[in-house]
Amino acid sequence: MNLISLLIFGLIAIGYIVLLVTVLNNKKGDSLLAVESRKSNRKMNFVYWLSPFFFVSIWGIVSSLNTLNNVPSPIDVIQSFFNLLFSGKLLFEAAVSFKRVIIAFGCAALVGVPIGLFAGTFVLANKIVLPVNSFLRYIPPTAFISLLIVYLGVDEMFKYTIIFLGMIFFIIQMVIDVVDDVDMKYIELGKTSGFSNWKIFKKVIVPFSLPRVLDVLRINIGAAWTFLVVAEIVGADRGLGHLIAISQRFMRIDDLYAGILTFGIIGLLTDRLLSVCSRKLYKWYYIELNR
Repeated sequence: MNLISLLIFGLIAIGYIVLLVTVLNNKKGDSLLAVESRKSNRKMNFVYWLSPFFFVSIWGIVSSLNTLNNVPSPIDVIQSFFNLLFSGKLLFEAAVSFKRVIIAFGCAALVGVPIGLFAGTFVLANKIVLPVNSFLRYIPPTAFISLLIVYLGVDEMFKYTIIFLGMIFFIIQMVIDVVDDVDMKYIELGKTSGFSNWKIFKKVIVPFSLPRVLDVLRINIGAAWTFLVVAEIVGADRGLGHLIAISQRFMRIDDLYAGILTFGIIGLLTDRLLSVCSRKLYKWYYIELNR
């Protein structure tokens, strides 16, 4: 069985490498620089969508050769994944975790984005927010775990708070940086048009910043799952983090990998969804960047 698996995964890896070689040796003279080639051709799309299979094949080769202990085959993990999926357990655990992330991250975004926009625009707000935010941003939220357990216990509010604290200060800082990058010519145009500072904020800075603010949220929602796992491992009887912790405790390695795989799938789908929404909502932004 190991020999057959090694052969299959080896062929997949070789096939992907051949595809990469054909792309690198393209005869059309297409630029391979991302900034110059925004519109992917068909081969580039194949490279994108088949890349997970390449890394899975490397994983399969490692497990087939038994080079590392306790590394299950991707086939065993996929089988475990579908067993958990069809039993309904995986969907239930994923739904619980997804709800926690959406609520906590949504609260962090609702608070952090306006604060970041104000602190990036107005000097007084900047002087008030920036030093405190910079101080708190370097304190890992996990350092508050013991304190939060004392005040909140290990119920849902504890999990929401861990994720919220993990996100809010980074969102504020990154939104401030977004506002700092607003082209001054648009602000000067607003001033020459007689706009007040408040009107410049509403009519110039906010509309110009929103596409990149959405990019900030795309980046940070991935980190929210990191803090979710921490919160669920510390104290939870439901969720993907709990599933992973229980699988590790009882040495159900296949289920452990299946839980990790679920995080990746949710992350990929979420990122693609936000990317599509951004392109639909802010077409002018991507036209300006020639994307």
